Amino acid sequence: MRSFFVYGILLAILLSACEERVNIQLKYEGDKIVVNSLLQPDSVAYVRITRSVPANVYDESGFAEIGNAQVTLLQNGVAMSPLQQQTIKGRNYFVSKEKVANGNNYTINVTAAGLTPVTAQDTLPPAPVASDPVAKRSSTRIVFTLKDRPGAADYYRLRVFAYGPDNLPDTMRNFRLDPAFNNNLIDVITNTHYPSLIIDDTRFDGKTVNFVLETEHPINAPRMMIEVSSLTCSGFKYFRTVDMQTRNGGVLITEPFTVFTNVRNGYGIVAGINSQRLEFSTE
Repeated sequence: MRSFFVYGILLAILLSACEERVNIQLKYEGDKIVVNSLLQPDSVAYVRITRSVPANVYDESGFAEIGNAQVTLLQNGVAMSPLQQQTIKGRNYFVSKEKVANGNNYTINVTAAGLTPVTAQDTLPPAPVASDPVAKRSSTRIVFTLKDRPGAADYYRLRVFAYGPDNLPDTMRNFRLDPAFNNNLIDVITNTHYPSLIIDDTRFDGKTVNFVLETEHPINAPRMMIEVSSLTCSGFKYFRTVDMQTRNGGVLITEPFTVFTNVRNGYGIVAGINSQRLEFSTE
């Protein structure tokens, strides 16, 4: 959660084999409302509301919930039923009664005593069209097919999971694009494996392409899952900047950068996401 608003932490400078840590003092603009909600088709909306903290606060518990916030959800400008508060895994959420659906625009407005009201809006992306997943046991290669829409700006997030003893996809696997097959899909093929890949369709607009993923460790699970998610432009910008911050490892060697937010007068993200899960047995 802290990745939403941490804009700079420590700068590590290596001089003569010695490490010197320098604190960067960043201006804090004061407490603001933080809204986080990923809207998924055919699901109720889950909205988490917290209060921002200065960049030098690293404790997750520092992001206090705003339990008395007033949260409204609008569909195409018309208010939906009042949201109800629910505690899920120890965290408080404002949950809608009705499900959200494709083809609509959704706006979330939040007010809280002593804080500036905030608003954010987004739509829902179309479902991705992915198929034919395959992987061999003891190998590091997973292949699947993605059919992209022609003439439309599409954005995707890829994640890989292994099934555990309880027959649930409970272990996320680090991976990268296999440079032997997919070096034409993105500008840079990294040598490091990561838990997700955020990509747009600039290089393959309207095409049907085979994605070849290389896992960090050999595949030993009898069942795997590839999660292919379509994102809106706001979702893409948010996940892309969070991904950049994660890969940076918290060490700033350039200017601090801001994680994207579409929450006006506040922080966080309200974005549509549409996921397809390709479940398959390894050969």
